[in-house]
Amino acid sequence: MPPSPPGADYAAAGPPHPASANPAAGTSYDARPHQATAGPHHPVPLSPPSAGEAAALHPAVAVSRYAALPHAASTLPEAGTPHAAPPHLATPSTHPLVSPSPPGAGQAEVSHPAVAGSQYAVPPHVATASAGYVAVADTHPAAGSAHAAPPHAAVADTHDPVPLSPPGAAQAAASARSAAGPQYPVPLSPTPDTAQAALSYPAAPAAPWAAEFDALLRETADAAAALVAAGRARTVVPRARTYDVRVSTEAMPYLRDHCFFPQRSGWPDEGDRWPVVPATTIVQHLIDAAEHTADGPHVAVAVHGARFDQWVTATPPSTVQVTVTPSATDPGHYTATFGRSARGTVQLAPRYPDAAERPAPWRIDPATERIPEHTAAQIYDERWMFHGPAFQGLTRITAIGEMQVRGTITTPAAPGALLDNVGQLLGYWIMATRTERSVVFPVGMRLMRFYGPPPRPGTAVECLVRIVALTDAALEADVQLLIGGEVWAELHGWHDRRFDNDPQTRPVERFPQRNTLSRPQPGGWSLVYERWPDLASRDLIMRNHLGGAERAEYARQPPLGRRQWLLGRIAAKDAVRRWLWEQGEGPVFPAEIRVCEDEHGRPYAVGVHGRTLPPLDLTLAHRAEAGVALVAPRHPSEQRGPGIGIGEVAERDVAFAPAERALLATVTAAGAASATWWAAVFRAAKEAVAKADGIGRDTAVVGAGHTHLTVEVATAPGHPPRRYRVHCTRTANPSGLPGREYAVAWTTGPGHRDQDEETDQ
Repeated sequence: MPPSPPGADYAAAGPPHPASANPAAGTSYDARPHQATAGPHHPVPLSPPSAGEAAALHPAVAVSRYAALPHAASTLPEAGTPHAAPPHLATPSTHPLVSPSPPGAGQAEVSHPAVAGSQYAVPPHVATASAGYVAVADTHPAAGSAHAAPPHAAVADTHDPVPLSPPGAAQAAASARSAAGPQYPVPLSPTPDTAQAALSYPAAPAAPWAAEFDALLRETADAAAALVAAGRARTVVPRARTYDVRVSTEAMPYLRDHCFFPQRSGWPDEGDRWPVVPATTIVQHLIDAAEHTADGPHVAVAVHGARFDQWVTATPPSTVQVTVTPSATDPGHYTATFGRSARGTVQLAPRYPDAAERPAPWRIDPATERIPEHTAAQIYDERWMFHGPAFQGLTRITAIGEMQVRGTITTPAAPGALLDNVGQLLGYWIMATRTERSVVFPVGMRLMRFYGPPPRPGTAVECLVRIVALTDAALEADVQLLIGGEVWAELHGWHDRRFDNDPQTRPVERFPQRNTLSRPQPGGWSLVYERWPDLASRDLIMRNHLGGAERAEYARQPPLGRRQWLLGRIAAKDAVRRWLWEQGEGPVFPAEIRVCEDEHGRPYAVGVHGRTLPPLDLTLAHRAEAGVALVAPRHPSEQRGPGIGIGEVAERDVAFAPAERALLATVTAAGAASATWWAAVFRAAKEAVAKADGIGRDTAVVGAGHTHLTVEVATAPGHPPRRYRVHCTRTANPSGLPGREYAVAWTTGPGHRDQDEETDQ
């Protein structure tokens, strides 16, 4: 195909479409993707008459970008209307309609008032002309279109494009236009007759291609008339409807039994419990809204492509908009969104499928199953599940296997609670068969199909869960639910997100009031490692340990510093709670302790919502994936307390005083440890003393032994330095975390006597 001149615009002509019924009769046709659009294209060459001859044939055809064909004004929206263009219309263009003129002749813009500003474009079969070329757009819509070209509108593709601008064409075209009078786009016409009249043209000069071109123009006019008739018969798609749903524990009291984190009885801050709307309850709201939107009684027989993008919490209370949009192409399908948090497509029908249409129950191989180690009552009593009574529907865990689990659910009354129990049974499977990343929450469901009405509360439902796929990040399953031996529902592609956890974190997830993430260390300090590296898992850990005021403080931290800030707070809270337990205190939840800072940045702990604490000195530190803390009773007569520091054992340039560098060389030469290790110990010891002293200036390591160092703090001129005995030890990240080694140093306060003899120099 020869190249087109720059800026040529056309719509590609295609082969004739098979004969079909007139679109006005409601027959569907397919719309092809090569509809007329503005922009540079490569035209198909035709035989070469002159531009003047073509303009004389039909001057109204040679319009720039779009030729305005007869089209009922009633089928176009008023200027500025927001409706999208129906599939039979071309892509909108910002170019105005113009009267034909040869290249360089200064075309005058003429916009039609019914077209200007509209978001509908001229139909795709309209002929276009630009840069001296004209081509006829394909009149056959693409597959799936609701509009079709009538059989007589087929355009043969056996002819080459006709170049309209040979030498002298401008003068010929000007003469033709002058003879015909003022030229405007063909006016919109409400009837096929006036459309045909508008396309009448003067007799053509005798030319071998004239009859063929005449037939081509008549076919185009017929196509335009048929399209006008089809446009009148077009059914208006119902508009989207929006419903407000109030999300709060007052409007949804059952959410008090769907709180992720337990707190002390009578705890006043609901946000610390974190009530969350279950994904399956959201699905029920989408179903209810779709059924309410439909004309006449309809029932939900399926939900397609449900996605849950973010938590929907009841604190603080909010109003969520549920928007339902009927499908323009699939009758009975309604796209529904739950604010910005979830979405899915609800399929409605006048009735549920007949009994003969129900699938058969899945077969079970008993050889692949075993008796589970836990009863349904145990998984609630031992907090394998966080759910309260309104969502405790599992009444029996029948069997479990490597890739399946079965049980019985007694239908709860709360909206969506029955299907939430499906998720609980799936959650039990991963907890019982895996030790890591065993916390899961649903993020999507590919297909939920229902074969009958929702069961009444108290109805026993048999549930079989088959594991389809398991990766480090996700768990996918298919589910079949039976009532009285018959299939009530099938769920395909239930998709759960796996969150980071391990056996060390599981006790805290279940009973935080009696367990800690950190571990006590010799010397009385606490050590915690970050075993939740991804953001979503960290968010759950954060909410289990911080109260409302601390969560706000966490949010104010720089994003890159939040990890270590949280590690330090967890270590400090654990150290305080462990100290309380050692004094005989009962259960203490993490949220009952708040870690604050004084005007000098020194941390201290206070009780929250009725929890009282004795005066305590608190110190904390963090580095990479490790956090440490130390707590001790405060002595009223002592202004200085404990201090702790941690340093990574790594090659670093550290500014030590000359005497410290000499000491570092001496202890390294002794061969007990590397210079890198001793440098990390020196840094950690100086950090610990700076925190204990509260001043943090002019510290110097003056002695070093195998288990402790001596650090001095300069005082006022003429006064001896304060001396601290600092203990030190080595620790390292556990498996699964980046390979790092740390030096930890701590002190309980300044000494009051010379400790040189205790430094093991």
